[in-house]
Amino acid sequence: MIEASSSLTAAGHVEIRDAACVVVIDDTTPDPRLLMGRRHADQIFLPDKWVFPGGRVDDADRVLARSFDTPYLPRDLVAEIRPFALAAVRELYEEAGMLIGAEAASDLRNELWPSFSAAGYAPAPIHLSPLARAITPPGRVRRYDTWFFTAPRSTVANAQSAPDGELLDLDWFTLDEARKLDLPNITRLVLDDVSLRLEDSNQGDFTGSDLPFYFEDACGFQRTLVSCTMPQPTP
Repeated sequence: MIEASSSLTAAGHVEIRDAACVVVIDDTTPDPRLLMGRRHADQIFLPDKWVFPGGRVDDADRVLARSFDTPYLPRDLVAEIRPFALAAVRELYEEAGMLIGAEAASDLRNELWPSFSAAGYAPAPIHLSPLARAITPPGRVRRYDTWFFTAPRSTVANAQSAPDGELLDLDWFTLDEARKLDLPNITRLVLDDVSLRLEDSNQGDFTGSDLPFYFEDACGFQRTLVSCTMPQPTP
């Protein structure tokens, strides 16, 4: 299960780590643009590939999720996915310097995210819509159980900081431009999911049902549908 984080795979005993990514969408132009960055060439996992801001779910994210009573989207987001939503908010702030949060009095901030709290904000995961879930296939040097979220650029607060340098060449790309980049396979699939979400005239009535879930089992690559308001399946 997701909340337990750290199941081991039979192939190579590579730990499956929980992670989250956020697709920030700027829809103020005729062709919506997405924020992406390039991973360092010397990184072990996906070197030199273009990805969305994101990273591992930390223990602090889990602790915060247990006591955090601000709404999520959907409001009945299952508890085991809430740390992923918070991790997506935190990673966006660290990697891109972009803060999705609400101004908060000092007694409403938390000590678990010191740099975020120092800006005077509390995270606002209600602006993140779950988009897809994916587990890195066996045989990779790193494996992650990742939730992808979308967030409108309009929800990013004015308070920003310098990126931590984890991603290079951060920039905004249309869907067509993004598809021409050197992308991991899963990122290419998620771009298709973003395209469908943007085309959906009912995207404002997000219910959290019928989200794609990508994984590989004994029968090969799989794409199934899951709901983020229900306990998650374990392939």
